[in-house]
Amino acid sequence: MRGVARPRKFDESTRRALIDDAAKQILAGGLDSVSLRPLAAKHGCPTTAIYTMFGSRDALITAVRDEAIDSYLRAQGEGLTGDGPIATLLSLGRANRRWALTYPQLYHVIFGRIGESPLTDPPAGRGGVSRSEFVATAKRPMCDTIRTAIDQGLFREVPVDHIGASLWAGVHGWVTIELRRPVIPGEGAQLSFDRHVLSLVRAWCVDPLQAS
Repeated sequence: MRGVARPRKFDESTRRALIDDAAKQILAGGLDSVSLRPLAAKHGCPTTAIYTMFGSRDALITAVRDEAIDSYLRAQGEGLTGDGPIATLLSLGRANRRWALTYPQLYHVIFGRIGESPLTDPPAGRGGVSRSEFVATAKRPMCDTIRTAIDQGLFREVPVDHIGASLWAGVHGWVTIELRRPVIPGEGAQLSFDRHVLSLVRAWCVDPLQAS
């Protein structure tokens, strides 16, 4: 008597791959474009397996959002060096770039256009956080570091959110362009990015020579 075939088990790598491909669907056509059938076909599983892993289509979208947010915030936490505010700001910038280059689909999900993202303003009807809430949380390590630099007399007495907007736009502007086409091709890309971030930091220093 032939043995009964055991159902295929889907592990964490399959779950992460489904999240990544769902992110691609969101980027290509917005939230309404997320379809379980092509996802299931690509990964050789029935749609019921996706329901088992996530619970529903909307829950898969939520998983994309949550994975993007959690992963990004972890990367920001790893960028906090404790080596002084200027070194920390450079490290946070590097963490942004490194995470974006490692997870480009997730980066675009949380920093893409409103229609492409599970993050919306006002708060999403799907039970998600709003874009403004996420950005406020994501910017907190940077803003806290800027406040320390001002308190230590390293930065000029300018509102934290003004300096933060300058650094945030400079880092994410560079990263967004690099994801589409390398700003500086080749091995010099990281060094060029570092110089870019340091030039932004120097603009706010009382003594620009302190940021070297």
